[in-house]
Amino acid sequence: MNVLKCLTLCLLTVVSFSACSNVEKEQEGIKVIDYRNPKKVCFGRIELTVPKETEVEYSNFNYNGSNIEVDESVKTYEAYQKLINDKIQYLKHEPHETEGVLLKQEMPGPVNQLNRSVSHIIVFRDGLYVTSAYEVYGYLYLGPRRLVVLKSGASNDLLNEAIEDMKQTLRSIKIKSAKGEEQAGLCWKDFFIVDDMSKNIPFGGGYLHFKFPSYPQVRADVVYRVTYDSDLHLIEMMKKNQKELPAIAKALMSIENLREHKKIINGLAGEEVLNHMSRRGYFERGYEVGEWQYLGTLDNHNDPYIQFSFDSADMVRPDDPLNSTISQKEALRLNDFILNSIRITPNNEKEK
Repeated sequence: MNVLKCLTLCLLTVVSFSACSNVEKEQEGIKVIDYRNPKKVCFGRIELTVPKETEVEYSNFNYNGSNIEVDESVKTYEAYQKLINDKIQYLKHEPHETEGVLLKQEMPGPVNQLNRSVSHIIVFRDGLYVTSAYEVYGYLYLGPRRLVVLKSGASNDLLNEAIEDMKQTLRSIKIKSAKGEEQAGLCWKDFFIVDDMSKNIPFGGGYLHFKFPSYPQVRADVVYRVTYDSDLHLIEMMKKNQKELPAIAKALMSIENLREHKKIINGLAGEEVLNHMSRRGYFERGYEVGEWQYLGTLDNHNDPYIQFSFDSADMVRPDDPLNSTISQKEALRLNDFILNSIRITPNNEKEK
């Protein structure tokens, strides 16, 4: 059944088929999720509200040409210094066919705290025979388990520009304020990147993944990134997929369209498609799969693409049944609770 679900998950708008299903059926022992005292999750220039129990998984982040990650194994300033020194010594002794060694240059970064450097930049070739491009790595130590690592690259002729971009990004990263930010910028995990939107800096983005202990197999995801030329309006894209729906999926799957409309959420004019899916000829619960999309602006990197996806039966094994553990009523309630909370953070609204 895993193949069937993969075929149908992305095909959210097709002709509704009649089927025998019990959409209010749920797994024994399930209790309604507690919506009291929810928590806010900030990601990039947006925030959303989720139930307090929600487990949040962050992807790495891409900003200003750098993939950004956190090395939580580094717990002390001395460990940070050792990591930098070990990296430099390794590159100094690895051969390169034309330049002798892989290391091109290394330098203290622009950030200092307590009269000591807490940032560093290392430029190197990525292999013995690589001659057309450099790797540019930045390091920012902001405390135990808070070593931010930025990985970028540049062609030979753009190396100086890449180093300057890295310096600017290192200067812009700080620990997120518990009281909320006053400046415009982007948040990610425990960090905040100051960006007043005046330079239209490219934002490659990342994703959030939500899981809910009270509701096994239910999941939600948020994708947030710069808008691409190839992005289509959600309903248009799903109608295109409808034409390509394999005959076997039509024969075996019943797909009931619950929603297909334009939906403005806190000023973000997007589109929503939500379907209920089940197997033909089975008296089963089935599951819901939905998506809301905000296209953003192609030439404005400060107004990126947003996609919210919801799946009430995330199948993790090939033999898992296509049944949600919760009723359709509760699935839609959770979907709408999170979806309707998506908004631009107040500190970024002020800059518009």
